[in-house]
Amino acid sequence: MGPSTSDPIGPVIPHVRPLASRRLTEYLLPVATQTHEFARVPGSNFLLLSQMSNSQLLKIELDPASKEPIALQSFLMGKSRASGLHGVWPSKRYPGMMWLSLQFENKLLLVDPGRHLWTVPSIIKTIYIPEPGNGPHCVFEIGNRVWAGLKVASKQTGKYYVFSADVSNTTDTALYPCLNSPVFIQEEPTTRLIYVTQDTASSIMRINITNGKTAQLPIPPEVGSTPVGMTTVSGHLRGLWFTLAGNAAGGSGSFGHIGPTGNLRFFQLKKPMLGTNAGLLHIADASTAENGPALWLLSTSLLSTNSADALIRVTFDDAITSVTGEEYISILTQNAMVHRIVTLDATVLVSELNTSTLAQLTYNNTVAGNWLPAKSISDTTVYDEAGCPDLPQGVGP
Repeated sequence: MGPSTSDPIGPVIPHVRPLASRRLTEYLLPVATQTHEFARVPGSNFLLLSQMSNSQLLKIELDPASKEPIALQSFLMGKSRASGLHGVWPSKRYPGMMWLSLQFENKLLLVDPGRHLWTVPSIIKTIYIPEPGNGPHCVFEIGNRVWAGLKVASKQTGKYYVFSADVSNTTDTALYPCLNSPVFIQEEPTTRLIYVTQDTASSIMRINITNGKTAQLPIPPEVGSTPVGMTTVSGHLRGLWFTLAGNAAGGSGSFGHIGPTGNLRFFQLKKPMLGTNAGLLHIADASTAENGPALWLLSTSLLSTNSADALIRVTFDDAITSVTGEEYISILTQNAMVHRIVTLDATVLVSELNTSTLAQLTYNNTVAGNWLPAKSISDTTVYDEAGCPDLPQGVGP
């Protein structure tokens, strides 16, 4: 008797589900004691990264598809290795150009990075910080003005200032007295008011550039301390978001939002894995069309070894009133004093200040936000002894 026509011709191959993976890779940079700011050169496959301790500017080439760092060249910026290169920011008014700050030469530079990896960056414009200002740290371009927080106390007055200049008319400058010491400067998108984090004073300054008036918004000590990172976000998370880095005892896992009202709203990480003592130094938009509004937070050991070096992705409820999801990625090298985040499409890059390293986070067969079941980061069970939890009789490791 012949085979039944209903019998399968060959073996049935089950659907094969590819494994999801999450990978963090560290790339070793030239050795320096302070690896600081970095940003992508718009319209190119280059990053520019500052190493402040020797005033070196690293031009890093990225693979066009994977955004993996594949090569670099290093260039001295300033008169000497003591010039204090720090801030790096892309210009929109001058497409393809980048703003840099030389903290110890008291000047800002607009540079053309060059089309090739080996091309020496050329200085297009120099802006000198007028007295009594001193020590431009981070640099930002907002509209038609360039801004810098002057992190070094004035030699003339002993005070601190925020500097601003018209990018087309650099004689049109302004100095705003502030507290110790200004770091990040961003614009609230609805009111167009300027906000400045002041880390040592644990306060945020608001600037109305129309009338020149300023106001201080102190961080409540019961929430946390040391505002540093700040970013402007559009969409569902619209407004300014900022981080609190904590102190020598550690962080509080707190970060905040400023909207059109100018009020400070605070959020706190809840998960016991890393979140409750996270010293949050930097922040970036992590929103996607697939997974909705989210933020990347960077916990650092810069101020305290009680705070882990980690990337943290947070999601919110529909009303943006509370955190609903937390994904943690520990940096491979702890005590690296991670410093800044840059997002590039589906990948995230992190600078490690203390280890001359650039880290890259990538996902395969999944995306950020879909990693780990909720129980994996919320189970607070503590076992009596090392090994496996209690298993049924006769079952063991």
